[in-house]
Formats: sequence, structure tokens, C-alpha cells
Amino acid sequence: MYQIKLSRAALHEPVRGAWCRVCESCYVSRDGYLDHKGFVRDHTSDFKSLRQKNVDKQHLETSRLDKRLTKLTQVLTDPTAAEMLNVQQQSAASKLWPVNLNGLRNQRKLLEQTIVNWEDDAKVPNCPFCKQTFTNFSLRKHHCRLCGKVVCGDTRTGCSSEVGLNVNVNVGGGKTLTEKMGEVALDVRICRECNGVLFSKRDFMDEVARKPPDQKSYETMVEFEKGIITMLPRFQKLLATLQDSSRPPTPQQRSEASKTRKRLLDAFTQYDTAAKRIVNLPTDSPTQKQLQRSIYLYSVEFLQTHMFPLKALPKILKQTKSSKLGNGHHRGLGSPASIIDDASSVVSSNPEVDAEEKLLKEQLAVLEEQKFLVGEMIASAKASRRFEEIGALAQSLGELEKEVEKVEGQIKDFEKRNPVW
Repeated sequence: MYQIKLSRAALHEPVRGAWCRVCESCYVSRDGYLDHKGFVRDHTSDFKSLRQKNVDKQHLETSRLDKRLTKLTQVLTDPTAAEMLNVQQQSAASKLWPVNLNGLRNQRKLLEQTIVNWEDDAKVPNCPFCKQTFTNFSLRKHHCRLCGKVVCGDTRTGCSSEVGLNVNVNVGGGKTLTEKMGEVALDVRICRECNGVLFSKRDFMDEVARKPPDQKSYETMVEFEKGIITMLPRFQKLLATLQDSSRPPTPQQRSEASKTRKRLLDAFTQYDTAAKRIVNLPTDSPTQKQLQRSIYLYSVEFLQTHMFPLKALPKILKQTKSSKLGNGHHRGLGSPASIIDDASSVVSSNPEVDAEEKLLKEQLAVLEEQKFLVGEMIASAKASRRFEEIGALAQSLGELEKEVEKVEGQIKDFEKRNPVW
């Protein structure tokens, strides 16, 4: 049995209709049956109107205390007010004693009392926040300079504290010492409530804007990584231009390739420094330590992947110079640099055979260079006792050795099938 609200014309009318019994097909076909969101009632405006009263009250209290604090700092740093008050005290006490030590001691207190009326000490036996009983020695009474309440100065409870402020004063041709100073340091005692109203939001915004050291180092590392990724295609294009046998490279191209390589090496060095800074940051959290190690291992893998093309440039420059000088000198067999030169000096009647053999030998040269670099990285990691890197580097070295053996076998088979006479 199904019921929906219908009008007099037997149409679905959920607001002013009357409940009627209907069949399943009419019940399913009514308006809004297939709506998955359902009825929505937005209470945001109601909540905002209720919240706005508290927000306005908080803003009003913050503005009131901020004005008091500004006025207090102006009074305490204004030399004319202090001098006028000192003259009044001296004239009043000159009849009793030539030196008014009590007036000098209470001069700042009188200036602070001009901002807000202080609560009477005798009427407050206990601290309003921690409820401790005041004593003459262990727990003394203090006044908040912004609201005038009597509070304790216990550092354990934090009912009141002295807030350090740096107040800028006018710098000009003043005659007094205060007028000549550009900045004055003041310590103002403020209770816990006034401190929270004045500085809680500011402290929260400063905390949100503050970045921890690991985040700063990681952002620096990411910026270097973006720069490296941006410069690598250009460097690889320059390498391809230098390796083009049909067009010999110009001195400008070689110089540009060397400059680009130097910039990349500097970026890699700074990238590695930022990664090491992250992994060496002190922390007591095992999760944070694992995160730092993961970032560092990622940086090691990034360096292994992208630094190898940089090592090929000196060999290519050496090859281009030797090609200009001719073949009047002999290089030892088996070195990565000699493999590339030997590939270009093979005389054969088939150009496709020469290109294939040259490609294999160039590939072997790159693998040999990578194998040598990984071996140096393993030695450096052992010397620095970075044992977490040795496993990954050893695995990479094993894979490179397998690839080197594979390419050497391909070269031997190729030379057997295509002997050079």
C-alpha cells in the first residue's frame, strides 16, 4: 500500500494535497522519487547570523585592548609625559625631602594607571584564574596593564606574564635620549585573558604561515628538481648536435654545451645538499624519520637517473677535437672513450653495418660510464657510513654489469658476422 499527496485533479501535490492511496506505478512516477539528493534546507545564513554576534563582540574587545596597548606604549615612550610627571612629583615632595626616591620608583606605575583603573589589592585575596591565595613573598599580587585586574605571576599557571614589545619612537632632533633612539624595548605585564584576546589570532596566523625546516628544505629540493628537468632536454639536444657526424660542431656549440653542463652540475650539487639536509634533520618521530629517509632515497634515485648524461660530454668534446687532429695518436682498447672512437673509425662497405656497430659501442660506453659512477657512489657511501644507500646502489651495479655483459656479447657476435678487412 502506497500513499502520496494528490490534488483534486489527481496530480501529485506534496504541499497542499491530501493523502491518498495509490498503486506502485503512480507512487514511483511521482515528482522527486528518483532524486538522490533529497530535500535540502540550508541553515548557513542562520548560523552565520548567530555567529556574527560573537565575532563582532570579539572584534570589539580586541580593538579596545589594542587601543589601550597602543596608548600605554605611547605614554611610556613619550619623554614629555614622564618629565611632566617627574616635575609634579618633585614639586610635591620638595617640602619633605630633597630627593624623592619613592616618586622615581613609582613614576612608571603612575603612568600605567592613567590608561586603566587598577583594581584594589585589598579586595582580592585570591588569584581569579588559579584561585591561589596571595602572600607577601611567595605569591605576590600583580596588575594587568590592560584591564587592571589583580592576578598572580606564577610561571606554572601562566595567569600573567610580561610581554616584550619593541616600540618605534620618533627619530629627530630631539634633545632627550629617548627622542634620539629609534626603537625602545618595553616589558608590559598582561593577564591571561587579555593576552589571549590580543595575540591568540596573531599567534595562530603566524603558526599557520610558519614552515617547518623539513618543508622548506623539501620545497627547495623540488625547485632544483624542476630546474634540472627543464634544462635536461636542452642539454640532450646539444649532445645530439655534437654527436652528429654529418655536421661538425662549432666552437659556440661546444662552449654552450659546457656552460649548460656546468649549470646542471651546480643544480645537482645543490639538489644533493638539500636532500642531505632533510635526512640529517633531528627528529624524535619514527614516522618523520622514515619520511626523511624516503625523500633522500628518492633523491639518490633521481641523481642516478639524470646525472649520467653529463659524463658523456667530455668524451664527446674530446672525440670532436681528436677528429680534427686526425688519427695520429693511439688510445688503449677497452676504455669507454676509445669504444666510441673505434666505432667511427671502422671502414666498411655497408653504411648500415657501421651505424649498427657504432650504436652498440656507444651504448656500451654509456653503460661502462654508469657502472664506474655507481662504483664510486658505493665507495663514497661506505666511507660516509650511509648504509641505507649501499643496498640500492649494489642492486643497480648488478643490473649494469648484466647489461654490460649483454652488450659485449652482442658486439662480439656482430664482429664475427661482419669481419672488418
